[in-house]
Amino acid sequence: MNLNKTGFFTAFTFLSAPVWATPQLKEAESIPSVIAAMTLEEKAAFVSGTGMNNAEKVAGAAGSTLAIPRLGIPQIVFADGPVGVRLGAGPTGGEKRFATGFPVSVAMAATWDPAIIKRVGGAIGDEAKQYGVDLILGPAINIQRHPLNGRNFEYFTEDPLLNAIMTASYIDGMQTEGVGAVLKHFAANNQETRRQIVNEIISDRALHEIYFPGFEYAMEKAQPWAVMSSYPSINGTPSSQNPWLLKDVLRQQWKFDGFVMSDWYGVADPVSALKGGNDLNMPGGRTPDDSLFLTPNTDPKDVVLAALKSGELTQDQIDENIRNILNVVIKTHRFKNGDAAMMPEPVDHSALARQIAADSMVLLKNDAHTLPIKAAFRVAAFGQNIDNFFVTGGGSAEVNIDPKRLVTLPQGLKNAGIALIRQIGDQALDEPVNQPALTKAAQQSDIALISIGRSSTEGADRYSMAMHPDEVAMIKKVASAFHQQNKKVVVLLNIGSPIEMTSWEQYADAILLTWQPGEQAGNAVADILLGKVNPSGKLPLTFPKRLEDSPSFGNYPGNAKTVIYGEGIYVGYRYFDTKRIAPMYPFGYGLSYSTVNYGKISPEKPVFNIDTENSIEVSIPVRNTSGIDTKEVVQLYVHDNASRLDRPEQELKAFEKVSLSAGEEKRVAFKLDKRAFSYYDEDKNNWVLEPGLFTLRIGRSSRDIHAETPLIVKSSTPAFSFDTPWIDIQTYEKAATIVARFIGDEQTNAWIYGNPTLGDKLEDALKLKPEFAKDEAKRQKLKQEILQEINSL
Repeated sequence: MNLNKTGFFTAFTFLSAPVWATPQLKEAESIPSVIAAMTLEEKAAFVSGTGMNNAEKVAGAAGSTLAIPRLGIPQIVFADGPVGVRLGAGPTGGEKRFATGFPVSVAMAATWDPAIIKRVGGAIGDEAKQYGVDLILGPAINIQRHPLNGRNFEYFTEDPLLNAIMTASYIDGMQTEGVGAVLKHFAANNQETRRQIVNEIISDRALHEIYFPGFEYAMEKAQPWAVMSSYPSINGTPSSQNPWLLKDVLRQQWKFDGFVMSDWYGVADPVSALKGGNDLNMPGGRTPDDSLFLTPNTDPKDVVLAALKSGELTQDQIDENIRNILNVVIKTHRFKNGDAAMMPEPVDHSALARQIAADSMVLLKNDAHTLPIKAAFRVAAFGQNIDNFFVTGGGSAEVNIDPKRLVTLPQGLKNAGIALIRQIGDQALDEPVNQPALTKAAQQSDIALISIGRSSTEGADRYSMAMHPDEVAMIKKVASAFHQQNKKVVVLLNIGSPIEMTSWEQYADAILLTWQPGEQAGNAVADILLGKVNPSGKLPLTFPKRLEDSPSFGNYPGNAKTVIYGEGIYVGYRYFDTKRIAPMYPFGYGLSYSTVNYGKISPEKPVFNIDTENSIEVSIPVRNTSGIDTKEVVQLYVHDNASRLDRPEQELKAFEKVSLSAGEEKRVAFKLDKRAFSYYDEDKNNWVLEPGLFTLRIGRSSRDIHAETPLIVKSSTPAFSFDTPWIDIQTYEKAATIVARFIGDEQTNAWIYGNPTLGDKLEDALKLKPEFAKDEAKRQKLKQEILQEINSL
């Protein structure tokens, strides 16, 4: 959502029933009687917000619901954002409210540590509660489909499993504090370009395997109070009025029991949205006069009221929408305890912000043990980003950080005792290097530190991954000067999404990816540079060498109104690993200052009997072989050796971040359920697990595997029968090869009409052979042999 818009609030009065006849909202059992007592006008108004910046209880909040005091219904208040409570100035002015600024979401995911993510969710919930906020508009968990998406910084990862686990941990932490999470954006808000009008063509398989799992897992494990629908249309239907998405999938399949709200000005048709399962239209109030996507200067409550009076919208439908909202209202602190005290300075969570910032940083390169450095080092600093370090992203995920608590990069280095040599040229792109000063700096300092930064924001996608030529030239000149003195060069990447690195990576001795690390940026960077914290971050997305290598490159950002997700399930490393394309840095990658050895997977050659078992457990020993305490992210990938449908080379199915003291060994255990080996079958509209041979791979990244073992998925139920659709046989190469030996390539590969089964096709083909044409018993015997051989795959 974008709060840089102007909204309007119109007050109006409702007729009240006699006090003695008016029910009050007290608990879940009272909800039906409260709804029954609402007037049509109250119902129409209640399913819309109160307008921009009209949260009466909390100045500067993102929005709120309508209070109906006569029925005991309080106003509930929403605030951004995913990495810290965002409260701006209220409608009557006033100062911004400051809150702890945590690292951006992609950085959080780079920790691969659900426990610390839960703590962050709890800290944000705690501050929200103190400010009187009832629900936080986050986390944002859309998949990082393309490197140029402007909100990649705000999303966790390209991988559905990592996304799911980070999401559930964040929600669990926040809602433990009694503040609701609003999971967004459902679904597939994967680009900012034309986001309000774009129609995304996405296969059911890609939706279920890539874009849905984070939401589905959150429903099962964390039960978010609310879900925000997304701007785009999916396969022709706007997400905010899509009954298949919001009712069939979200409520019926996943058993969601909260309410669905729109993104800000994300509903073009308020009545269709209510019918489609979008319970709350935000922000409410009149649409802007200059709206390009909505009917200008229209109040949704008026549209809904007219539909109620005409019968276009039924009472049963709007009652259901209201009930979903009230089910959450009664959970809030405001409903239970009244208005909050509005603490001007919530509890300080800066220590946690510093810890997660350091834990999120990814050491991409460290030749010849360039890092860590000594505190006594004199550091020559280069690049305009040194003094303009990006600590957070823009848009709804931006946090108002107290300037007194913001630790800049120079301040953090100074706090750590590092002597910083400054102002020697190339502090701005248009400022040429002062070569004599550069030579002198290389002689007088111990190491060079270059910082490269990129801002990120909601509302706009990036134009390019490219480095500015002046940046590359600066890196080369600094590297040349320092290498001539046998001194090292460290590059900091202060970014929220991949940039081009092939043109300059070779000139750096060490590269540290800091992300946009929040209010404790300077301290956290210093902690890593000095070795106070051993880097343990791992990439939650693939860094491509070239933009053109990205799987969605040919399908982004689409034409004027349509984008086709032609890459299907091959997103991120699923594409790079399957197509054998070398990335700049692979998914899951990250170095540390220590070394860890992996043992063998146990048990060797495990068998998973899916008829009698719901899961299987495997384990592996890992040992810290260095003298430095460390944290290792042990990653387990599953490879399907033979499948009826195309599958990625491998998929992340489990991971564990384990702490290892110097010399310590631990055994890491993973439990894999049936879903870990399944794929989504569009013909069956369900997940399918084919018995057969799989390979378990365990390592440090998708390209750094240290142990593997075959695993057999076993079932007494045959995978194929004579009722199996013939098209399934044709598309399963190994099965088709078997059949072709008996009926020939021409019959096996022939174009088919209708929907014949395996039994139908074998019967017709064998009747064409003279030796089988009149001998039914012989045909049946051979058909059974063919079926048995197929099922032996």
